[in-house]
Amino acid sequence: MKRKNLLSGLVALVVSLLVIVGCSPKSSGGGNVSQAPASVRDQIMQSGKIRVGYVNVSVGFNVDPKTKEKSGIFVDVLEEMAKNMALKVEYVEEVGWGTMIAGLQTKRYDMIASPVWPNSNRAKQTTFSNPVYYSAIGIWVRQDENRFSPDGGWASLNEPGIKLGAIDGSTGEKIAQTQFPHAKLLSYPESVGEGQLFLDVTTGKVDAFFEEPAKGFLYVKNNPGKIKNIAADKPVKVFPNVFLLPGGDYRMKEMIDTALAEVENSGFVERILRKYEPAPNAYYRAALPYRVK
Repeated sequence: MKRKNLLSGLVALVVSLLVIVGCSPKSSGGGNVSQAPASVRDQIMQSGKIRVGYVNVSVGFNVDPKTKEKSGIFVDVLEEMAKNMALKVEYVEEVGWGTMIAGLQTKRYDMIASPVWPNSNRAKQTTFSNPVYYSAIGIWVRQDENRFSPDGGWASLNEPGIKLGAIDGSTGEKIAQTQFPHAKLLSYPESVGEGQLFLDVTTGKVDAFFEEPAKGFLYVKNNPGKIKNIAADKPVKVFPNVFLLPGGDYRMKEMIDTALAEVENSGFVERILRKYEPAPNAYYRAALPYRVK
C-alpha cells in the first residue's frame, strides 16, 4: 500500500512539473513571450552619439553651401540637449521632405534634426517630439493683390482660377490639397527652395504661397515692396515645430522630450529663438507646463 501511494505521489509530482514547464514563459528563442521592441535609444546610449538626418531649411536648420557648417534654432537646441545627455550629434545625411521618412524607417539615421510640421500622414509612419516652437502659416501674395479675404476660411482662394504654389512633399502642399482642393496646384521639386516660390509670386506665375512668417520676412528684407502676408492676423494654420522620431519608439521619445524640457525650462530655447528671430513674434512660443502667480 505504501509503495502504491509513493508511486502515485511521484506521478503527481512529475505531472505538476510538466504543467509548470509547459505554462512558464519560454526564452526569446522560443518566441512565445512578447518582447519589448528594441529602441533606438539603446543604440544611442551604447554608441554615445545621435545619428541624424536633416533638411536644409532656412532659420531652423541651415547648411552653409561652402563650408557645410550647420546652424539654426534646431541645431543649437539639439546640440545643447546632447551635451546635457553626454552625447554627441553625428550629422549623417541631408535629405528632402519627401524622402526623410524613408531614411528613418530604414535606420540610416536615428531622427530628423530639422524642424518638422506634424500632419496626419506623417503620424501614421513616425513619432513626434514635443514642440520646440510654433509657426503660424501665412498666405504670401503680391504687394498689390486684393482679391482674397479671410471670410469662410479663405474661401476666395479655393477657386479653379487661383494658382497655388507648393514644394513636393511639403506641408504647404498638404494645405493646398486639403483646404483648397478647387484651386490649381503648381508643384515644385524639392531642389527649388522657397525663394523661387516667393519670386514666382512676384511675377504672377503663382497667386499665393503658404509659408511661415520668418521666411517671408527674410525675403521681404532683401526684396522690399514685392510681397505681403495677408494672413498675419488670421493664419491659415498653426504648426508645432518638432523633431521627427522612429514610429512607435516611445522610449526614444521619452528621452528626447525630457532633454528638450530641460533646455526649455532653463531659458535656453527662448534665448535661441531671440537669436534667430528675424522680427518680433515671428515664432510662437511653446507654453510652459506651469505658471507663477
